[in-house]
Amino acid sequence: MDFGGSLSVLDPSMVLQVASVCGLTGKIKLITIDNVASFFIREGELTYATIDTSRKKLGQYLIERGFIEKHQLGEALAEYRSGNGAERIGNILIRRGYLDFESLKKAMQEQMKEVVYEVLHWNSGQFVYFDKILPEHEDIFLDIKMDHLILEGLKRMDEAEKGI
Repeated sequence: MDFGGSLSVLDPSMVLQVASVCGLTGKIKLITIDNVASFFIREGELTYATIDTSRKKLGQYLIERGFIEKHQLGEALAEYRSGNGAERIGNILIRRGYLDFESLKKAMQEQMKEVVYEVLHWNSGQFVYFDKILPEHEDIFLDIKMDHLILEGLKRMDEAEKGI
């Protein structure tokens, strides 16, 4: 751990803004009693985000958005399991012709944005920053400014409070 603190002192939007303003490159983990989110930052910009719970699985997201059919996911999952997870689900869907790379990329980027929007609600827990840690084995990254993500998330929170 290179630095960390309490989310009740620095809320998630502040933690992400500090990383952005300082141009940090590394990993930020936000930890609550029931959840953990990880953010990978390169030169102050968010490149990758994950969350342990409450996020829809990629396959479910692809079905809901009409990118693939339920039976296609079932076939890809069966192949994934028979290969002991050696190949990623997205790659299996692409190889089978059920999905193209751009659609997979779009879906994963949207999921990563949703991780940011979700954690902005967190007001307790801890954050930890690890310098120079980047995601391994990932080839799809976010391409959006950190401040845009934070502003959109805060706008959503404000609209939810007002019932819009």
